[in-house]
Amino acid sequence: MDKRYEDLVPEIEELLNRYRAKWQLNSIAWLDYDDVSQIIRTHIYKKWHLWDQKRAFKPWASMLISNQIKNLIRNHYGNFAKPCLRCSFYLGGDECGFTKSREQDEECEDFAKWKNKKQNAFNLKMPVSLDSLISVKDRINEDELDYDKKVGKIHDLVMDQLNEKHKEIYKLLFIDYEDEVKVAKKFGFKRDTSKRKTPRYKQINNLKKKFYNIAIKVIKEEDL
Repeated sequence: MDKRYEDLVPEIEELLNRYRAKWQLNSIAWLDYDDVSQIIRTHIYKKWHLWDQKRAFKPWASMLISNQIKNLIRNHYGNFAKPCLRCSFYLGGDECGFTKSREQDEECEDFAKWKNKKQNAFNLKMPVSLDSLISVKDRINEDELDYDKKVGKIHDLVMDQLNEKHKEIYKLLFIDYEDEVKVAKKFGFKRDTSKRKTPRYKQINNLKKKFYNIAIKVIKEEDL
């Protein structure tokens, strides 16, 4: 008898948790991984008929999850990337064949517009290069070894800069993968007054932004 989506929900959730750190530390900061996970769950459900049930489920589902994360990264990256990447004067890196300084600067109108309107968003949403993000292999067993060491180091470096309370919150959110609503309630944070179906907590969101910014800083400083 063929298996239904509902039959393999635990396996799907396990895979989504494996990919959680890849999104939160290496990708755009303002889109919660819970939202990303829901997008992926819907995608897997819609593609269910394409799974050959004579083959193992996890490799197939891992491929879908990895591809969806790559697609989301590409979509957001394209919205904020420098115009220089598509310019005929682009010489690689920060070099430019158009400006007098030979570097990308406001002498170019397109660059000036990007710097004024999109640079801050780009720096926040894409803290590491696109190449490093989309090179993640689809096969989990091959990419976990070095990756896990780097993630562990990033966790340690981030927590070194936090007080004891924030360390505990960081650990619950990003290492233990606790639901942020449960974390907010544990620490007595007040819920936003908006009428959203999913409750939001301003204090949690502010702390997450703080954690992301620290992570971005240590990733750059340590060249991780």
